Amino acid sequence: MKKLIFKSLVFIIVFLSALLIISKIMNRDNNSMTKEMAPPSLPIVYMQTEGVQYNELHGLVEDTEPPFQRDTMTVLGEDRKLDFQVELFDSHISKLAIEVRSCDGKRLVENTEIRNYQLTKNTVQVRTNVKDLIEPDTEYELIIVITDENDREIRYYTRMIWNEELYVTEKLSFVKEFHEKTFDPVAINDLVKYMESNSQGNNTTLHKVNIHSSLAQLGWGELDVKPIGEPSLSLKDINGQTASVQLRRMVFTGSGKKKAYYFVEEVYRIRYTTDRVYLLDFDRTMTQIPDVRSDVYSNNKIYLGIVPENIPLMESEDGNVVVFEVANRLCSYNITTNKLAVIFSFYDEEHGDARSIYLQHNIQILDVNEAGNVQFAVYGYMNRGRHEGEVGIQLYTYDSGKNTIEESAYIPYHKTFEIMDCEIQNLLYWSREGILYLYLNHTIYGVDTINQTISKLAVMENDESVNISDNHKIAAWYEGNNLKLMNLGLQKQVTIYAEAGEQLYALGFMNEDLIYGVARNEDIAKDSSGRIKVPMYKVCICDSTGNILKKYEQENIYITDCKVTGNQITLERVEKKENGDYKTINQEHIMNNTKLEEGKNRLIVAAIEGYERVVQIEVRSTIDSRSLQVLTPKEVVFEGARNMQLDLERFDKGFYVFDRYGVTGVFMNPAEAFRQAYENSGVVVDERGSTIWIKGNRVAKNQIMAIKEQQPVKDKNSLAVCLDTLLKYKGVTVSTEELLEGGKSAFQIMQENLTGNRVMDLTGCNLDTVLYFTNRDIPVVAILEDGEAVLIVGFNQYNIVILEPKTGKLVKKGINDSSQWFEKNGNRFLTYYPVE
Repeated sequence: MKKLIFKSLVFIIVFLSALLIISKIMNRDNNSMTKEMAPPSLPIVYMQTEGVQYNELHGLVEDTEPPFQRDTMTVLGEDRKLDFQVELFDSHISKLAIEVRSCDGKRLVENTEIRNYQLTKNTVQVRTNVKDLIEPDTEYELIIVITDENDREIRYYTRMIWNEELYVTEKLSFVKEFHEKTFDPVAINDLVKYMESNSQGNNTTLHKVNIHSSLAQLGWGELDVKPIGEPSLSLKDINGQTASVQLRRMVFTGSGKKKAYYFVEEVYRIRYTTDRVYLLDFDRTMTQIPDVRSDVYSNNKIYLGIVPENIPLMESEDGNVVVFEVANRLCSYNITTNKLAVIFSFYDEEHGDARSIYLQHNIQILDVNEAGNVQFAVYGYMNRGRHEGEVGIQLYTYDSGKNTIEESAYIPYHKTFEIMDCEIQNLLYWSREGILYLYLNHTIYGVDTINQTISKLAVMENDESVNISDNHKIAAWYEGNNLKLMNLGLQKQVTIYAEAGEQLYALGFMNEDLIYGVARNEDIAKDSSGRIKVPMYKVCICDSTGNILKKYEQENIYITDCKVTGNQITLERVEKKENGDYKTINQEHIMNNTKLEEGKNRLIVAAIEGYERVVQIEVRSTIDSRSLQVLTPKEVVFEGARNMQLDLERFDKGFYVFDRYGVTGVFMNPAEAFRQAYENSGVVVDERGSTIWIKGNRVAKNQIMAIKEQQPVKDKNSLAVCLDTLLKYKGVTVSTEELLEGGKSAFQIMQENLTGNRVMDLTGCNLDTVLYFTNRDIPVVAILEDGEAVLIVGFNQYNIVILEPKTGKLVKKGINDSSQWFEKNGNRFLTYYPVE
């Protein structure tokens, strides 16, 4: 018996030893194929003005398009003085130079190597002067070029202007002082005069605070908030009196195990005078960084804290795995195994300097399965790792069993994160067949990561060419007169065919069901400006296979617009009268009674004393925090590259809207771009990078003196008079009356005859918007409802000057009366701007 026990013990010891040896071998092999993400290695550049540091610039190592690098503005001082500091960290410089280019990036103004600079252990201090080759009050692109010890060229971009009367130091100092006073319970009372506290302010959440919030809310409510380090100031825009400034920093609350960290971003719009500074607008966003290793679990809830109330969250079909992203950190919680993985983040406890917490990227959850494997994309500026200093889309797979992440594809991009984000929010969808669908450059692409191929599904002709469901699974676009409808998840396309003599118009989605209208060709009409009016006699709702679920059709009733809000469709309707005109009638509402299936895990919002509204994840079962494992996956190492290049041809129809927050829209319709820029006090830039519209950038008065009064021509069409006058002003003589009678629109006539100019239909923009062009000596055609027209050729503080075709006279008309007159006539304007 003793021998048997002894043999059994020996067998067990040998068996366990063998397991240990095999485990070590397997782990050694696994470790040799994985590693932690490489730390950041690029320097940071800070601009300086009279001791104030601003414009934290992060380097790019790949080619980019300079005209779209508009994130910051640097102001040169007396004698074109340029001061900046390079924070080296652990890198070294072998060469330092500056480039100055025209705003569109085409013309090189200066390329100078900087040899005289002050070098300390970790910083380089530069004090130099830009050469006397630039014009005052003119925007340029400044590029600081650093070559490191590995001969890697790193480029830092900022817009630049030389103007000694912009009071840039005073404006930046005001913002910094305002911000610092919010931490002082006594000094904050000095800020009362700047705030516009009223009912528009939401005083129930610290996540969002604005100029309308209470003073107490501005002062962080009841939280004892402490700043970390120095704030980072970015000058977004500046002119004589006003400036837009962004401030970013980290703060914390509590201590020990209760210590919590937050990202804070504030945006200021100020007006500076010699008497005082006025705060025109203020917004703050405070976002907590959830510490999943601390005590944030209670019963069946994961406490996230002061974060957006609609953070991205996706669960597996069985609800056992829930993936969420908050503060640019992607996490996954497996309810069955009680494991939480911090799948991806550029910052962590070891990497928390300004390079890692630069939040010019997004993380999008694409798919999660029952095994806990996650597909996700990181897009934008890459703070560190394999693609550090690049802008692109990095597609990853998280393997829950191996606790690793692996890059499956990388798509480089040569504009900015903000422009990419505006477009890619329309569509970024992953199918389980390994195809990534995305919308960029007005094109829908299918990226096959398995076969390493890229296809173009559709190229858009206008802003309404594509419709995509909210979950990005179903897409619809035009193909000739027909509609293409595709279920991206199933890789299945169907065509919805238009009947003879009819046109189809995609109107939107109700969940995954397409809403489209049908119009007869005989009902579709163009006005004299070329604007199309589409009364639709029928509206259909179909599923992703094209199967009709519902029709709406009434005799002599036509639909002119459709809006989807929640589970309700609202149809704007008109009735056709006997004389052929249309009369607006009451809206029609269509309800969707199908309830969306709720997830097994959900976001909830709670009110906690001191913290106000906070966000939690409520999972399907109780979390055992004592046995919970928190994992940090390593990255799989592979040889070579997995880059896939999109065919991003220059698209000459794009308009980009920038406001104090950055890029807010990408449009093909200039009127839509100008309207958004007008509402947000922004700037419109075209595809060449040229600024074509700025709100408020207008002199007090201007008149195009080359356009003079003329003899009236009896019975001549007033629109033809306006077009003839405009074209003659541009040196073109043509009989526009004959062209109009031949069926051509005013837009077509201008487009065919104004070579070297881009003609724009600005229907829907107000008078104040289009006067920007008159300010630039560009006439504007205004078309009235009855088909008549006038030509706007001047303005002052009180009046506009129009050419009145019937009399041939230049007539002054009150600016307010004119604005109302044009609005009643549909605000239909045509103009142009030079592109050569």
